[in-house]
Amino acid sequence: MSEETARRWGSTLDSVVVYAEGAVCRRLARGAVPPDGRVRVAGLPRTLDPGSLRARVLGPAGVRVTEARVEVASEPLDGDASDALRREVERLRDAHAAAEGRRDRQRTLIAEVEGLHPVPPARKHGEPHRRTAVDAWLELADFVDGRLARLHARLAELEEELRRAEHALSVAADRLDRASTDAPDEHVETSVCAVLTLDGAAGGEAPADVELELEYGVPGAVWVPAYRLSHRRDDDGGRLVLRASVAQRTGEDWTGVRLALATADLRRRTDLPRLRSVRIGRRQAAPAPSGWREPPAGLSD
Repeated sequence: MSEETARRWGSTLDSVVVYAEGAVCRRLARGAVPPDGRVRVAGLPRTLDPGSLRARVLGPAGVRVTEARVEVASEPLDGDASDALRREVERLRDAHAAAEGRRDRQRTLIAEVEGLHPVPPARKHGEPHRRTAVDAWLELADFVDGRLARLHARLAELEEELRRAEHALSVAADRLDRASTDAPDEHVETSVCAVLTLDGAAGGEAPADVELELEYGVPGAVWVPAYRLSHRRDDDGGRLVLRASVAQRTGEDWTGVRLALATADLRRRTDLPRLRSVRIGRRQAAPAPSGWREPPAGLSD
């Protein structure tokens, strides 16, 4: 394992606080710190606000973060992924066409069997009427009914197979469309990492195992409340239910992540206000303006 590979840590999204506009995400990372104390925590989204990155050490004691910055790395895209998806779509398209052909042939066979019916021979001139072969007609009808029952059962299986092939083709085609529109034109993949410098991580020559917490803000997240009040007539109280609809396009998967909701504005100003000075005492007259003023520049010349 190279030194560059050892410095890169993976991270998991632990919790998210969704504000009126935007969200604050919390990630956890753990790993062995190299002797120089510099690590890269991967897995951060592209929509990360670089100025909102915060990092702190959860353990062990005595280790602290002295520097935290965002680094964007670029790597050539792997073209095999798109080619594999394209080949999969072509294979599924051929399978769908084959299933559709089998379904059509089965329908043609059913139409041919349905066309079977007894035809009495033509009576010649002067020939007396013949008796109808009822037994043969009934045997033919039983044969046609049994044959159609088996053909229709097979047709149901072929239609189900065609439906599954059509669904698989639509899913693969949608995946290919998403992959083609998501890839940048330059065929370069960008990854966002947090570059951290840790102090006191290495004791002697053995690197320490450190757990980190990263917090950062991302736009593209919003939640909308919905209130429902239930009240019965002649009752003193009721029931108020709050439901929240959360929508996000931050580039991260929030499945299984703890969510918290806040009504505050994430981008509000948090700097301290400048207080005006107040003088307590008797009012004094403003001093008279002095007649002195600076001489103009270049007077000596």
